[in-house]
Amino acid sequence: MDFHPHDVHPFLPPHLLHFLDSLPSGMMLVDRDGIILYVNPAGCQLLGLKLSEVQHLPVTRIAPGTDILQVIQEGKPSLRVEISYGDKMFLVDRVPFPLDGAIIGGISVFQDITVYVDASKRISEQERELHQFRELVEQLYDGIVMCDRAGIVTMINHAYCDFLGTTMEEAIGKPITEVIENTRMPQVMETGIAELGHLMRVGNRDILVSRMPMREGDKIVGALGKVIFNDLRELRNLVERYNLMESKLDYYRQELKRVVGARYTFHSIFADHPLIKEAIQLAKKVASSRSSILILGESGTGKELFAHAIHASSPRADGPFIRVNCAAIPKDLLEAELFGYEEGAFTGARKGGKPGKVELAHNGTLFLDEIGDMPLEMQSKLLRVLQEKEVERIGATRPTQVDIRVIAATHRPLETLIKEGAFREDLYYRLQVFTIHIPPLRVQGSSILAMANHLIQKLNSELCTAVTGMSPRVEAILLSHGWPGNVRELQNVLERAVQVADHGKLEPVHLPPYLQERKVVVNGENITLDLEAELAKTEKRVLLAALQRAGGNKVKAASLLGMHRASLYRKLEKYGLSASQP
Repeated sequence: MDFHPHDVHPFLPPHLLHFLDSLPSGMMLVDRDGIILYVNPAGCQLLGLKLSEVQHLPVTRIAPGTDILQVIQEGKPSLRVEISYGDKMFLVDRVPFPLDGAIIGGISVFQDITVYVDASKRISEQERELHQFRELVEQLYDGIVMCDRAGIVTMINHAYCDFLGTTMEEAIGKPITEVIENTRMPQVMETGIAELGHLMRVGNRDILVSRMPMREGDKIVGALGKVIFNDLRELRNLVERYNLMESKLDYYRQELKRVVGARYTFHSIFADHPLIKEAIQLAKKVASSRSSILILGESGTGKELFAHAIHASSPRADGPFIRVNCAAIPKDLLEAELFGYEEGAFTGARKGGKPGKVELAHNGTLFLDEIGDMPLEMQSKLLRVLQEKEVERIGATRPTQVDIRVIAATHRPLETLIKEGAFREDLYYRLQVFTIHIPPLRVQGSSILAMANHLIQKLNSELCTAVTGMSPRVEAILLSHGWPGNVRELQNVLERAVQVADHGKLEPVHLPPYLQERKVVVNGENITLDLEAELAKTEKRVLLAALQRAGGNKVKAASLLGMHRASLYRKLEKYGLSASQP
């Protein structure tokens, strides 16, 4: 059964009830015991309840009126209290209801302020964000200014004010042309084109600035200007520091590449002979693959040079190039050197362990020089690394994945070693996916002279010498020598000769003694294979014999030799002889 508001209380006249019904705010009446007598329509709507659902119920069931009993008892109002009710927020006023000098109940007036609270929160959040933005602007920029479409300054930070010798209070609201001399903000708004990194003079200082139009949709509503550097001297110092840092970085990058990278490229290999050219062409083709390569050649032919060049031309060029000389490392240390070890793996093991050469070559190239000298037990472990792409340190409990490209080299005949049981056949076939043969120097014929001239020019640059070439006698010696040390021997010979000669052409006297003393025994006599030198010795003996026969008389000696006296004088001077010599 619904209750009519006119039946609420005999003390409320009808005209007052009509007035309460018309109020937009919620209104609730309770008696002295806290029983709800009346809730106006606006209040019922705000509470989401009907009058019949609340009338004659204790007010404690309705949140907006919960402390009204205290108001009734104390006779003091409670005003402007915010109370949460469901998903709404109410602003509540509670006052005692007196009649004939006695408090007979209480009145609660409430209104929904949820929208205002949300708006207030949004405003507070916006104020916080604005404050953070201002702090950010102050910290990030040496100077920043904004103006509206009319060119009036709307924002400027303290840094720019200090630079311009003004304050925010003085600058904001003024035309930007009065605040900043020589400004081009109006032109930027007119053209709509940003000006980035432009030089600008303010007072007696050059600064670097950027100016940008601000848009709302397609409409320009203002402009933003910011100082990138307020003193170009600072910019110059920054550039200098950057250049220095870049130089150091390049240096360290080159040093790192020198230590763990390839030092040579295909341009480092002199190629004049067809066999060398063929080897280089094959090496360039296989460089881009990830397959293993076997380089064969005698000692000193440049096998390591080829390995470096292949790595430098491969996709792994930026990775490490790790070299292991299998013949130079003692047998009992080779396993630890190749595969590494864990801490405590054996007596004397380094604290923390040590990665092996295989691990260090991850994402790069592992060059195994003199692979033919690797012990058999190491060959089997190496084969596992190549097949499984993983390496296990000494003392480790699990393997480590590695991505390596292997280049092996040897001067030994691996096929013969396989027959002798000194080299694993399966490892051989694993390594020689591609095989590159480097010819010995002795089979390169006249290309030896071309290589020698190339090395002489290179040595001149390194040693600051001025050798212009080789005499025919030196060329003959180089062509007749067997070069058991190949290119390495030739380079060593020329390095010595160039420094001994210093300038001019190389003569036999500049060569190492073992190349000068090329003697053979003929009819029991030791002679050299240097025809010019042997002819000179014979001529000198004949001249001495003629002078002895002529008793030191040069005219008579010339007659005995059948030559002009002037010719005799020249030959005597050539060999340092005098007429008095016996």
